[in-house]
Amino acid sequence: MKTPPPLDTHAHLAVDIDASAVRSLGAFVFAMTRSLDEFAAVSSRSDLRASWGVGVHPGLVRTIRAFDPTAFSRAVASAAVVGEVGLDGASRVPMAEQVRVFRAVLKELSRQPRVVSVHSSGAHFQLLRELHRTPVSGVILHWWTGSPELTEEAVRLGCYFSLPPAMMSSLDVIDLIPLERVLPETDHPYGDRRTSAAKQPGEVGEVEHRIAKLRGLEPRDVRIRFWRNLRMLVDDVDGRHRFGAAWQTTFEQLD
Repeated sequence: MKTPPPLDTHAHLAVDIDASAVRSLGAFVFAMTRSLDEFAAVSSRSDLRASWGVGVHPGLVRTIRAFDPTAFSRAVASAAVVGEVGLDGASRVPMAEQVRVFRAVLKELSRQPRVVSVHSSGAHFQLLRELHRTPVSGVILHWWTGSPELTEEAVRLGCYFSLPPAMMSSLDVIDLIPLERVLPETDHPYGDRRTSAAKQPGEVGEVEHRIAKLRGLEPRDVRIRFWRNLRMLVDDVDGRHRFGAAWQTTFEQLD
């Protein structure tokens, strides 16, 4: 089969980025937003290879305080992806407020299942506790750095894990994640700061090559595996039809 383009399941793009600049990335990208206002600014875009997520970032005080469950529900209805959402142990937002919003997000996702990119920095135990409380499908743990015990629990919960270049030395975590649960990300402009490659969304070559070396595979086979992992996750939430034609064609070509 033809090798698919690179896949980046968590990156931050400027909401006013030109469509031609998105095309020039040469990759398929989940573009995260951090607030409902930010998502509203991109909701009418029709980028062929960028799917914009509905985000409520736990690190933003105003975003958490202004969270409106009804507005979130409407936004989710128009999107294929949710993100960035979750919990953050270093946020200035009180954890109780973060949990209140994250519970509302999970409640909505139990009604409207979507692929969801979840932030967990410094709050790994609390986050898994919430996923136990309100189980949902489609969860990608973005840049997960939990302990081996919590990683094993996340695997048991059915979570997937998106890994940026910045994680490629974290072998104690990577070794515990089954290959069929791994996805690539850049978390541009944060997770690719130290990569020797171009610092841009979609530049996941370092992840592909590192995983290939660790698992005794060719980078091409790893890229195909990543795409198949994503297709499985998308099908778990019955979400393939919500993605654009270019995404659907790529999913179909994986057979």
